Amino acid sequence: MAHRKKSRKGIAARNAKRGQAGLPLITRGSGEKRSRIEAKREKEKAEKIADGNLKHNVDIALQEEAIAKQPHSFVVHTGSVGRYVRRLEKDLREVMEPNTASKLKVTKSNNFKDYIVNAPVLGVTHILNFTKSEKSVNLRIIRVPQGPTLCFAVDEYSLARDIRATQKRVTIFQKLFQQSPLVVLNGFSVPGAKHLALVKTVIQNMFPSIDIDTVKLANVRRAVLISYNAETEQIEFRHYSVKTVPAGIAKSAKKIVQGKIPDLSKYEDISEFFLNPGALSDSEWEGEQAEVDLAQDLATRGCAKGTKTKLRMVEIGPRMTWRLTKILEGVDDGEVLYHSYIKKTQAELNELRKKLPMLKKRKKRIEKDVEHAAIRQLQHAEDQRKAEEEEFEEYKEKLIRRQKAVTGDAGDSEDEKLRRQAVKPGSTSQKNQEDGPPPAEKASKPKTKRTASKSSGEPPAKRKPGRI
Repeated sequence: MAHRKKSRKGIAARNAKRGQAGLPLITRGSGEKRSRIEAKREKEKAEKIADGNLKHNVDIALQEEAIAKQPHSFVVHTGSVGRYVRRLEKDLREVMEPNTASKLKVTKSNNFKDYIVNAPVLGVTHILNFTKSEKSVNLRIIRVPQGPTLCFAVDEYSLARDIRATQKRVTIFQKLFQQSPLVVLNGFSVPGAKHLALVKTVIQNMFPSIDIDTVKLANVRRAVLISYNAETEQIEFRHYSVKTVPAGIAKSAKKIVQGKIPDLSKYEDISEFFLNPGALSDSEWEGEQAEVDLAQDLATRGCAKGTKTKLRMVEIGPRMTWRLTKILEGVDDGEVLYHSYIKKTQAELNELRKKLPMLKKRKKRIEKDVEHAAIRQLQHAEDQRKAEEEEFEEYKEKLIRRQKAVTGDAGDSEDEKLRRQAVKPGSTSQKNQEDGPPPAEKASKPKTKRTASKSSGEPPAKRKPGRI
């Protein structure tokens, strides 16, 4: 029986297998043509990768530029404020996240001028400073580097942990603070109140602006409500988290839609879970909620575009009540634009404006005098320390001489002589180093030092051993 020759597979079949394996296809023609085609494909692939990397780098550069243009802040305290104000400071840093220095350490050695000087270099636009007096806790909002400075008295405040302790379910997670909050201002449009318009502008510029056309609703997770009460002349500060839940769905169905596993152990049939009257009534919400039609998809399950969703505001703290006391034109100095206690006429204001340059010069002169006094005090302390060290060395040498007189070892080695001469100020070794070696004809024999026994007038043998 003749042996049948094994047939070869066609190019199409081989290309199909090579395509599945991710290998280049085989084409008809010479090897040079095939190599040119492969080189062209590799070049196109490299260009595509380079374009992708370039677009990625451009996107990163644009994001960094956009972040750099956003307002950034320092939240610090000066002086002794107590542990509760320090906790309030940490809570306010959470509110200002992510465009704030959340891990900034404030120590006693920190000077407030250091924050003002370094803030523009680091891209910081606002400084929120807590201080405490005998009467109240104070808050200053400073716009650097030109000003103005808003001074508030914090009449009342509640920490974030106290607000959350009153809630049944605390909705706090890390992603909540990855985006800036939405700022809502209420009651600042008072006719004739220019100081309120300035306060409104400064507070608005503390947070990044939001473009309504390009904003993603999924990124709006928090809200800051700042409301002005014209009757009490106080400003209420509240911090909320925005929670979204599907509307028009029973409680039992909502659990399944949101991916939660219900407890069905007490039901004989799945229909009892849906038809149970107790399960149909959703848990009553104590706060306010609004039902809206979504224009975008949200991360919450069941909250898709075009569906009705309930928006709930959950307060997460802190809670503060401010009272505006003073507005300064510059950075913690300058002309007083507004004062809640002192009212001046136009003539008095003009007179103060004339004296303002002289007052600034006087303030700078006082600051320089204080700085020079501090330098002199440090120099005096350094001189005193050196004098004490020299006195201690002299006392130490005296004790060494007495000890040698007692033991009978009156002779000193050359190394000890050189060491003591180097330690003593104004010694002959230092003079020789400054003036050079003495002439040969004036050189004299080294003099032996007087022992303690000769200075005291008593022979060493008559002293009791061990007595110094």
